[in-house]
Amino acid sequence: MLALLLASPACAGDDDDEPKAAPQRVAAIAPGYIRAPYLQGLGPDSTLIAWMASDRGEPAVDFGTSLDYGRTVTARADGDRRVAVLRGLQPGTKFYYRVRAGERVLAAGPECSFTTDAGPSDKSFSFFATADVGDRKLRQRFTAASILAATPRPELGILAGDIVYGHGHSSEYDERLMRPWRQLLSTIPVWPALGNHDWKSAPEHNWRREWYLPNNEHYYSFDYANAHFVALDTRDGELFDRKNQVRWLEQDLRDNTGADWIFVYYHHPGITCTYKGRNQAVIESFMPLFDRYGVDVVFTGHAHTYERLYPLRDGKVVDAGQEPRYTDPRGPIYIVSGAGGKVKKGEPTSHCGPTAFYLDEVLVWTQVLVDGPTCTIRTWESETGRCVDEVVITKTKLAGATARKDP
Repeated sequence: MLALLLASPACAGDDDDEPKAAPQRVAAIAPGYIRAPYLQGLGPDSTLIAWMASDRGEPAVDFGTSLDYGRTVTARADGDRRVAVLRGLQPGTKFYYRVRAGERVLAAGPECSFTTDAGPSDKSFSFFATADVGDRKLRQRFTAASILAATPRPELGILAGDIVYGHGHSSEYDERLMRPWRQLLSTIPVWPALGNHDWKSAPEHNWRREWYLPNNEHYYSFDYANAHFVALDTRDGELFDRKNQVRWLEQDLRDNTGADWIFVYYHHPGITCTYKGRNQAVIESFMPLFDRYGVDVVFTGHAHTYERLYPLRDGKVVDAGQEPRYTDPRGPIYIVSGAGGKVKKGEPTSHCGPTAFYLDEVLVWTQVLVDGPTCTIRTWESETGRCVDEVVITKTKLAGATARKDP
C-alpha cells in the first residue's frame, strides 16, 4: 500500500480559502513537497502536470476516471522540478490524479482532478479571465476562492499578464501565486500571457521554467471547445518581436476563421480610459487585425481596475445602442480586468467616449459563459461575490467566426 503523506494534501480544501476569510500567508508545504501540482496544456486527449519536490523518490502520476486511478506515468525530473505528460485520454471526460515520490503520496483527493476538452462539438463551456494577480499582499486568494465557488466552475482560465510581482522571478512564484492559488491551479488549467513585470526577469530563462506553453511561449494560440484563444506579448508597451508577432497573428487568425468564437488576451490595453493611457503599438498593429478577422472579445490588464468598452471598429464606437445585449456586433468588445490581485487607489478611470462600464478600487475577476450562439460575460467582486457587470453577445449565425465586412 502506498504511504500517504499525513499533512493536508495540496489539493484538499483549506478553511482559510473561504471567499470572506482574511488573507494570510500560506503555511509551508509538508517536507519533501515544494510546489503543489498545477495543470498545463489541457487538450482533448492529453494534459501536463507540473510540481516541485525535494523528495528523491521516483516521481510519478497515477490517474484514471475514478479515485482507483488505474494508470501510471513516470515524470521527468529536472532538479526539484517535476513534469508528467498524460496521454491517451478520452475527450470530455473527468479524470482524477495523484502525485507520488516513489511510494510516498504527495497530493491526492477529489480536488486533484481535471476534465479534458470535449472538442469543437462542445458548444457550451465557461472560462475565467483576470490579470495582475501575484501581489505580495496575497489578496489574490480572494479571487481564487471566488473563482472556485462560481457556478458553473470555469473549465480553464486566461491570465492577461503581470502574473507575479514585482519582478516576475521564479523566487517570487511560490509565495505569490502557486501557494495562494494552489487549489485552483490543481484543477483548472490556466494559460498566461507576459506582462511588463513578468519581463523584469528574462522570460527565456525564467518564464519558461514556470510555464509549459505552445509556440515560443511569448505569443501562442490554442483551441478549447468551439473557441479559439490567442495570447500575445506586449512586453513593456512596445510589442515583443513586433514584425514577426504581427505576421504570426494575422496568419493564425486567418487560419482559424472557422472557430465559432475568438478570444484574444495580452497585457497592455490599446484604447482605454484608465489611468494607464492608450498604447499606440497595440492600436496600430493588433486592432486592425481583430476587426478584419472577426475577433469577438479582447481581454487585457495593466490597469489595476475594471473597464469595458462598447464594441469598437476602426477605433470608433459601434452599436452602442445595443448596450448591454449585443446581436452581431460589428467590432470586438475590449475588457480590462486587471484587478485580480491588485487595485489602484486614487487614480480613477475617466468616463470617455468608448467607455460602457467601469469600476475602480475593487478586486474583481471576469467569467465567460459560452452557450451556442450566445456569450455571456459577467464580472464579479472577488471579496463579496457580487456581480458588478454583465454583457451578452449573440450571433445569428454560428457557421464559425467569419471576417467582418466593412460597414
